[in-house]
Amino acid sequence: MDDNVSIEKLLKVIRMISQIMLESGAEAYRIEGTCDFICRSFGISEVDSIATPTGIYITISPPNKGNRTVISRIKNRSIDLSKLNDVNSISRLITSKQITLDEAIKKLCDLKNNVNIQKRPFYIFYEGIAAAFFTLLFRGGLLEFILALLTGIIVQYVSSKLKNLDSHQFFIGFFGAAIISSIAISVTYFLKAGDYNKIIVGGIMPLLPGLAMTNAIRDTMRGDLISGVVRAAEAILVATSLAAGAGVILSVAYSLGLIV
Repeated sequence: MDDNVSIEKLLKVIRMISQIMLESGAEAYRIEGTCDFICRSFGISEVDSIATPTGIYITISPPNKGNRTVISRIKNRSIDLSKLNDVNSISRLITSKQITLDEAIKKLCDLKNNVNIQKRPFYIFYEGIAAAFFTLLFRGGLLEFILALLTGIIVQYVSSKLKNLDSHQFFIGFFGAAIISSIAISVTYFLKAGDYNKIIVGGIMPLLPGLAMTNAIRDTMRGDLISGVVRAAEAILVATSLAAGAGVILSVAYSLGLIV
């Protein structure tokens, strides 16, 4: 190992990389592999890392310098493929020695603090587009397409506000499905046209935790049982919240005679 390498800076780099990857939806084995890959590029062969959905534990053993351990608590998790790609690029620059650890820390801090303010309106609009075309997939018409577009935009906007308040994903899914169902039933009832079922199904589709469940299966198949089971439970909880939100509104609408 190069004596000029700061162990503290190296630990900070791998901790930040692991934290950003886990918060952005990366699989446990991918995070652990990245830590091992970076440390080996600096001549550290003894690396033990454990990534779970709620925390990261990393221990490295530099030659003749004892063991060093770092722990990072994870509270917020989402799916952000853009950040995963950026982190992957930074890790490759580190291992190829194209940037120093100080430069890597600066890049990681900028990436972690990047909230994509300029892109947020586009993300909200994309959610509506996805919901609208899912409605077409379920044989919806022009009215259903327009309503799904509007509900998707509204739900994504409300979800972003709830995330800023550190609301649990269960409540975000519940209120999202409730908003979609309320708008779909109300508008189709007053217009006496359209199928609220297709609007609700199309609007809920982008909210389903499909990628989270896929990651849970991949972690489980790779032997990361804790991460796999926790991710699966979280995905099922989110799916349940969507069903509960839509179910409550449908039940109330049925009792009021708005639907039959």
